[in-house]
Parts: sequence; structure tokens; C-alpha cells
Amino acid sequence: MSYSLRTRQGLLVAVGIAYVFVLAWFNRQPIPTATLVHETDSSLRLRETGAGRLGSGNRDMYWLEPARYLDDRDGQAQSVVDIDAGLLHIRLHTEYRTARPHEPLGGLLKVYRKRLRFATHAAREDAWELLFAERLPGLVRRAHLDRTRLRNDDGSYAPRNLAVLYYMPHNETAAYRVRTYELESLQRSAGFERAVQLAGAQWWERARDVGAAEAALHAQHIADTLQLCPDDSQDVADSVYAGRGFSRCVGPSGLALRTVDFPLPGALEVLEFSLRGRTLLYSRLNDVVRFRMLELAAAANGTLLGAGAGAVQTQGPDVTELLRDIGAQSFLAQLASTRPGGGVDVFQAHGSTASDTFYFSFSLLQNTTLARRWIHEDVKRYRLPVHQQFSGLSRDELRLVNDAPLVDQAGLASVFYFKATDIIVAVDTQWFRDHGSADVAQLQRVRESRPPYISTLNSPVAVNMTLDDSGALLALSTVDDELFVFARARASATRRILDYRRYFADASLRAWTATERVSSVDALDEGDSDAFNWKLVLTWQPPTQMPAVPWDDGFISPENPFPATQRLVARALPQPTTACLRFLRFEPAQFAAGAAAAATAGDTAVVRVAALSVAGRLRMWELDSHQQDPHVLWPFIAEHWGLLFILGAVVACCVYNERRWA
Repeated sequence: MSYSLRTRQGLLVAVGIAYVFVLAWFNRQPIPTATLVHETDSSLRLRETGAGRLGSGNRDMYWLEPARYLDDRDGQAQSVVDIDAGLLHIRLHTEYRTARPHEPLGGLLKVYRKRLRFATHAAREDAWELLFAERLPGLVRRAHLDRTRLRNDDGSYAPRNLAVLYYMPHNETAAYRVRTYELESLQRSAGFERAVQLAGAQWWERARDVGAAEAALHAQHIADTLQLCPDDSQDVADSVYAGRGFSRCVGPSGLALRTVDFPLPGALEVLEFSLRGRTLLYSRLNDVVRFRMLELAAAANGTLLGAGAGAVQTQGPDVTELLRDIGAQSFLAQLASTRPGGGVDVFQAHGSTASDTFYFSFSLLQNTTLARRWIHEDVKRYRLPVHQQFSGLSRDELRLVNDAPLVDQAGLASVFYFKATDIIVAVDTQWFRDHGSADVAQLQRVRESRPPYISTLNSPVAVNMTLDDSGALLALSTVDDELFVFARARASATRRILDYRRYFADASLRAWTATERVSSVDALDEGDSDAFNWKLVLTWQPPTQMPAVPWDDGFISPENPFPATQRLVARALPQPTTACLRFLRFEPAQFAAGAAAAATAGDTAVVRVAALSVAGRLRMWELDSHQQDPHVLWPFIAEHWGLLFILGAVVACCVYNERRWA
């Protein structure tokens, strides 16, 4: 064999090996990976509701919440989960079909509970236990979970409330009502003991032993008369919920949440809807004002009272030509405010399309009781040129432009993720006072950040978002079930992830009483950044995903929110399996001895991210037990062995061809 032949063959092999090294290097994980510490076994999945029982426009909504928090210590905001009370999984069907053919569709809400001993000890995970199910008398339009938990005057925290907006058509009009579920009021349902006594203590077990038809009739009779739920893992449960006389039922534990109904005045279609504390904010189609607010009657501890206690209505600014084109991208969110005279601060996001450009802006609306008028202050304005291709955008691409933002509020922090512009906006309510002055000014601090990268497979769309109770941590999941954890405040690389929380401790939950009648807005100039901008600190991808490749994270100007290399591109998106996310905070003492000893001295909490799938399975990640994989080549080979096999075959053919024709 000649020297030149060996040289050519060696060069071919060297090029193939170098190509593998280059691919492995550029596909390395630049951000540490969160440690997956728990995943529910597939045998514990929940039964799916039969598709025949759901309307064509049904949208399922999911929430994951602690059933109860531990008592606060020394007046500090702990937000520590009570592991004995467990987690609540709330599932809402917006359109549920009953057995009566001529009856309008209604909503169906089901609440499950799971004990949390498995999260802190080496214990077996239990299945979800159905607490109660309730059918709403009308179609569900909107739902909003208020978990701000602001502090009351007596030092306690306002309860969390899930508000569900539904409507009931009647003749040529429709009545809108709001039903609230107080999460802190989980208690025995009235008459439960009497119902169990009549049905028999072993009713739930006996219903599973009989035939399907007999079980359905028996469960229907019990649920209608005694309001006891059947076994939700059986198909017969759908027949019970669709029954003629069914309104609600409770499970074997007999627990239910306190509910309160409020009527909304008027009959116009409600577009936007949210609840914060005791204030209900909503907007209506073709209304003369931009929005309306109802101040609901509440007790001193924040518990909402019945509709008979009365509600005070506040009208927003009049609708002008600027605000008439509301569009699907528009959104309203109430911010915390302690300005005198009942001052209200509302964050408004507004998106519209004109000619070949998509315009997007967010602003602050606040009323001044002195002049009896509303002040509209623009904070930032973006535009996205789509040129002549807008009319040719696919349905998925139009959804990117028109989808409402993801919103979450905790304490005095509010976070908004806008899909079309791929920007995270954080609004923090703060108060300050000059040295030696008695005047207290209220400040709405607005920071917009573009994530360094959101996805690895050209699907930059987050579908779930949750904010930590301290306002310092943020988690996003994408359509590909990838997880991204962001943090605020500057910290060195050697610090633990949870050290970010110390910059926001308590301040996000303790409100001052402002004396100034107008709030100030603090927004940075282009190119500036501070401790309130989001920084990506952890990622996680399912085992089948490729490692993440960072996007260009250059600063985005309002004139062009995208880097030159990024275009508005969307593909047909798969249905994500992650339904919702939630940060859970534990005390180190709640863990087993080994985990507690591993905690750093002086730590006050262990925070984990929990993800709930549509099938009821849980994933939990530990934020501080992560490490960056020092290996680059072997993980790439193990994950892409098929590609490397083809590459090796091609190189072998080339080498053989060189030898054959030498």
C-alpha cells in the first residue's frame, strides 16, 4: 500500500472523528441541569374523561397547589408546604355534556389530593384521591387562581381563591356569574357523616364489586340523593357526573372547599377576567369603558362573603379609538396599590396588527381620585415586521401572534411571558421614602428580559409558567416538555440557586401605605440591566431531547425585538404532556436525616419544582443538587448512536473505495 493511499485513508478517518467532536462540542449543555429527584410511576395515572362527554370547544385547565401552608413564624412569610396536608390537583372541564340531550353544556370541576410524604422521605407514593366533584350550571368562559397571599392587618395572609367565570344563556341574553373556591377552607362537607351512615361505611368498596350496569345505577342513585362520589378511576364516574340530578359529590374523606357565587352586572360578553384579593377585574365586548372592577365584600381575614353582602363597582377609562381594537393579544392585570383614596394600578398589554407590522406595547393605567380621571402611561412599545407574508402565515404562526400571554402573580410580583415577542416582563410593586421625609411613594418597577434560549427544536413557545412565592425564581416549560428555571438578583457562580431568594425576602409581601397619589414607573433604557432582570440558571430536557443550543442573547431594541438571525417561524406543535408547574418550599427538618444533613448551614428552605402531567403524573426537580456534566463526547455518542453509525458507514465506504481504486 502506497504512502499516498494511507495518507488519504487516514485523512478521511480523521475528518470523520473531527466532525463528531465538533458536533459534540456545539451540542454540549452550557447551563447546569436540574436534578430530577422524583417521577410518578405510570401505574398511578388518572383516568381520562370520555371524549363523548366533552363539548367540541372544551378546554381543560389544571392547577397544582399546596393544600395548606405551615403556620408563619415570628411574622415572617414562610410559605412552607404542609406535607401532611399534601397537594391539591384541580382539573376543570369548560364544556361537559350531561345526559339530558336538550340541556346546555356546563362546566365540571374536580379536586384531587395526594399526600407528600414521598417527597421528603423514602415512602411509597399514593394515588390521587378524589375529594369532590362539582358541575357548574353554565359554560365556563374564564378561570383565574389568585395566590398572591398578601398580608392582612392582623399579620395573617389572605386566602387563595380560584375564581371560575361561567354564563347561562336565557332567551336572547346571558347571565354571567363567578364562583370562587377558597383553597384554605378545605373541611368536612355538611351532612357527610349522615350520608355515609345511610349508604354504609363500605359503599365505595361495594360499588366496585358489582357489574358495570348495576354499579352505574347504584352510584347514580347514591350521588343524586346523598352526594357521595363514585370511584373516579372507573368509567361509571362519567355517567354519574352527567346524571340528571347531579350537582356535586364528595369522596371518601368527605372534604370540600367553600364556594361563593357572585353575579356580574350586565349581559355583554366578558373578554378578560382576573381576581386579586377581594377585587374582581373584567372587560366586556363593546363596552363603553375599558374595564370594570368589583370590590367584593370580605371579612377581616380576607375571606370573601356572599353576594348578598354587596359589591362596589369601579369603572375604568372610557374606550377611545386607541383602545377600541382590543385584539386577542390584549391583557389586563391588577397590580398591588396602597395609594390613598382607593387608587388602582392596572397593567395593560396591547397587541394589534396594522398593514404588514405587528405592534405590541405595555403600559400602566392608574386612576387619580383628586381629578377623577385615569392616567395612561406607556412603558415600552415593540413592533414585529411581517412584511407581505402575514396573509400567508399558518394557523400555528397566527397563534404565536394572537395567543394571550402567560401570567402569574405571587405577592407583589407579576410576570408576563408574551409568545409572539418572546419577552418576559416582570412588574414589582415597591415603596420608598426619602431620608427624613414622611412621604411614601409607590413605584411600579418594570423589567423586560428575553430568555437566552427557550427551546432546542425550533419551538420557542412556553406553555406553562410559575413564579416562586418570593418573586425571585421563575420556571417555564415548553411544548416539548423542557424545563427552564430563571432567577433574579446578582449572585456569584459559587452561590447556591436559592441564594437568589434572599434579595427578595419578605419585601415582596409587606406593603407600605403610600401617601403620593400617583405611582411612579421605573423602566430601564435600552441596553441596561440590573438585578431585576431574569437570568437563566437551570435547564432540563427529557431523555429523548437533544442538548440545548443557546440562542443569540443580544439585547433586543423596541424597534426590532428579534436578532437578525431569528425569524418568526413556527411549526405544527405537539400536545405537551406537562399541564402545570409549581414551586414547592419545604423545611430541611421535613426531610429524612440524610437530606437534612446535606442542607447548607443557615438554609431556611428547600425549594423544588413540581410538574403535573395531563395524566396526573408528577415530576420533581431539586434546584441545588445539580452539576454540569464534564463529559462532552460520550453523552453525545450515547444519544446519537444512530447518526454516528451512519457516519461511520459512510467513512468506511470512502476508505474502502480509496483502497479499491488505488
